[in-house]
Amino acid sequence: MKMEISYFPPENTYPFEINGESQYSVEFSCYIDGDYTNAHEEFFCNWMENPDYYPIYSLAEIYDIQQAEYEELFKMQNIEFKYMKGSRKDTFFVKAIIRNPQQFKAYYPYLHGNGSMLNLSLWSLKQDVFRLEEREYESSYPVKKTKKNRTRLVKLKWIANTTIVTLTESSTMFWVGYDGDYITAFSNKKCFSTIDSLQKIVPETIELVIAGYEWQ
Repeated sequence: MKMEISYFPPENTYPFEINGESQYSVEFSCYIDGDYTNAHEEFFCNWMENPDYYPIYSLAEIYDIQQAEYEELFKMQNIEFKYMKGSRKDTFFVKAIIRNPQQFKAYYPYLHGNGSMLNLSLWSLKQDVFRLEEREYESSYPVKKTKKNRTRLVKLKWIANTTIVTLTESSTMFWVGYDGDYITAFSNKKCFSTIDSLQKIVPETIELVIAGYEWQ
């Protein structure tokens, strides 16, 4: 089975802030052999069977209506977790500690499904690289605001939690991209530096191929 990958420059922007250097950014397409299938689930779950990758730390922003479903999963799989305030009123950040491949296999559909809904879904190998920090934001465009019969244009401001990812020399972290169409790995490990070195650590049933486009 073939999987397309692309290497991207480190200056790309993402819905989280990276502290520290990320030498290699590799995008794994979820279109396997040209078709969008669930084969990416098999690929990543098989890849994460390596015991050297554990514990795996995950951070996901979920809607409050998902809370009961996630808690049921965590209870059934004995996954440690905690909630933190989300960036919106109807969301939570949930940080989970995944200690074995069975737990990861059970949790992966939730991580990918969450990313498919344009919510943040991240996991890292062996290191807890995630933290939240309150930041003040301002709207890009002014809006009309009326007070005491006087209308003026103002830019809205608000406080929200921002995800900070702190990478070290040995860090490897994955992000479920927009709409769940791809998953990007951020790593400082040499095995992510080329397609040949990467091929040696992914499941043997997968043949990595460079996508038709590649950033230099």
